[in-house]
Amino acid sequence: MQKSLKQRRGTETSYPTRMYYAILISVLWAYAISGINAEPPATDTRARARDIGIQIGTLPTGTHNAITDVSGVKVGHVTLNEGDSIRTGVTAILPSDDIWTARLFGAAHTIHGNGEATGIARINQAGWVESPILLTNTLSVGAVHDGVVRYIVKRYPDNNIVLPIVAECYDGGLNDISGLHVTAEHAIEAIARATDGPVAEGCVGGGTGMRCYGFKAGIGTSSRVLPEDRGGWTVGVLVNSNGGRRHQLRIDGVPVGGEIADPPRPTRDGSFIIVIATDAPLTHRQLKQLAIRATHGLARTGTPSTNGSGEFVIAFSTANIFPSRTETGTFQIEMLTNGNLSSLFQAVIEATEEAIVNSMTMATTTTGRNGRTMRAIPLAELQAVMKAHGR
Repeated sequence: MQKSLKQRRGTETSYPTRMYYAILISVLWAYAISGINAEPPATDTRARARDIGIQIGTLPTGTHNAITDVSGVKVGHVTLNEGDSIRTGVTAILPSDDIWTARLFGAAHTIHGNGEATGIARINQAGWVESPILLTNTLSVGAVHDGVVRYIVKRYPDNNIVLPIVAECYDGGLNDISGLHVTAEHAIEAIARATDGPVAEGCVGGGTGMRCYGFKAGIGTSSRVLPEDRGGWTVGVLVNSNGGRRHQLRIDGVPVGGEIADPPRPTRDGSFIIVIATDAPLTHRQLKQLAIRATHGLARTGTPSTNGSGEFVIAFSTANIFPSRTETGTFQIEMLTNGNLSSLFQAVIEATEEAIVNSMTMATTTTGRNGRTMRAIPLAELQAVMKAHGR
């Protein structure tokens, strides 16, 4: 059983304190031998938010604190980190192993549509998801879409109606995005690599070239489990973080962006892709409500969702399966009563906020196209700022 935050801070030798000094010493040493503008050494240790004492919300996490805590959900990455300018990739989220033949209730929500997420019109029209969800860069949507189609028609040759779900964020600051390095084969490989259990975060897969609030970012994930008296349901969130300005950043209510001394590089407005999974028996309409609540979790990190950003949310439930056909033309479903949705809303908000924080704390300083460097958020300084605010 995890100790409470209060318990973990109870002595001078608590884990967060020890980690704080260890990280501080390593950072100061790296600066001394390499100069403040150099990348940290390969041994630079990154950590998830909870590992450095940042505990978002009040609900407990699942075993892995990841979207894969929802049984049946899998995640796979293909990371392209090559030469001086290729910093991109593909991330695949599989709602279930037979998503192509056994559809699940789903819903999508557009916070601001300056971006692309294929298949969401179909999700909201039909009320279900029938494809894995893939994340990549802006100019590779077509290649990844093609890869999903090829994967499905090869595996299910009679399935000639395929509408893949592919969402993008722009990584052209660090990545040679015009080089079109992502191929259909990379999408197929990401699907094939998908597994349950712990999920790699930071500069991996579709998040390889991303940045968030003026720091290096990428893929992040988190989960929440409701108490048994509130259903015991699990909610998992995975994000690809690529937006926000430094001065906007807030973590657990603390105005971190204005208090970290590391000077930000000028960045453009960007996007966030948020994927929500749950095992609660929800219908399309109820999942739409969950998707909308992800907006609150995003807002808690500081961004107002600007005119230049594109944020899309995709939510699904693993509880009910749509059969391809039935003898009677009907089938039964289980549905949670609306009065029990509020705890799920809280779970989505908390997990979304923490997933975004994890996407930054797990990312590493990266140099890419034209020698541009995006520094990772300094963990020792982050801990100091949070501690100064009583967190």
